[in-house]
Amino acid sequence: MNRQSCLPLLGLALALAAPVVAAQSGPYPNKPIRLVVPFPPGGGTDLVSRTMQPALTAALGQQILIDNRGGAQGSLGTAIAASANPDGYTVVIAEIGATAVAPALMSNLSFDVSRDFAGISQLIEQPYIMTVHPSIQAKTLQEFVKLAQSKPGAMNFGSGNVTAHIAQEAFFQTAGIKLVHIPYRGSGPSVAAAVGGEVQTLFSGPGAAIPQIKAGKLRALAVTTAKRASQLPDVPTLGESGYKGFAISGWYGLMGPIKMPKEAIATLNKAVTTVLKGETGNMLRTRGYEPVPTTPAEFDKFMRAEIARWSKAVKQYDIKPES
Repeated sequence: MNRQSCLPLLGLALALAAPVVAAQSGPYPNKPIRLVVPFPPGGGTDLVSRTMQPALTAALGQQILIDNRGGAQGSLGTAIAASANPDGYTVVIAEIGATAVAPALMSNLSFDVSRDFAGISQLIEQPYIMTVHPSIQAKTLQEFVKLAQSKPGAMNFGSGNVTAHIAQEAFFQTAGIKLVHIPYRGSGPSVAAAVGGEVQTLFSGPGAAIPQIKAGKLRALAVTTAKRASQLPDVPTLGESGYKGFAISGWYGLMGPIKMPKEAIATLNKAVTTVLKGETGNMLRTRGYEPVPTTPAEFDKFMRAEIARWSKAVKQYDIKPES
């Protein structure tokens, strides 16, 4: 067969192959999506991710694969996502500490949130809950402050992330009390330490703390938000307990590598919004989280503002990097 007679056959072969190639590439998404959770299992980021996972899988038509990568207060998993292929198939939970606080604490971060990430949507807001071990003879926040003032430096406090650490340091300085800090690698481990009596008090998100509070293994003294938590209506705010104007809330969001396709960002944002406005959003509320979906542009703007806000807080309360 000569060269000229081969050309029509080659054209036919290419024409037949084209639909196969198109089907393989297809509209986004056409394969499973990895969701990096930058903390160990058992904490708030993990709980929120796993609560949303089934509904997101259904909305996108592709499996969401959760990949827990704890370490360095969330910075390790965040760095892994920053260097991932920006094809839309790796996204990461944006956690307030790793995203907004770490830039002010760690000069050797391998990522820059504004430079390396594209916001997809904010997910939730949450209170921090101040808890104590039941063995502590303090039923109210005022009683705890008096107890701590009577023996400065004799009690320990735990934190599962740097934001909870800052919130506690800010409150302790405001209240004029001194406790010894013990850091943990996530809210799950820190709450377990409090239940086990390794630390006498800690601020924690609702996902890890509320089950232990309801089981009687921890006692809640206050919440850090301006309003009471819906799942703990009898627990006062710090403001109601005598510290007016003291209000701090945590948050999670979803982001991906900066060069990920705009189609992927739009598709993921639509899915997240649908999921958070549906039954999954109600499930999160029962666990102490308030769904707050946003547009990608709104979340990018929010993250920049939070980075500036927490940079000031780190300096104000003289917070040092945690080991």
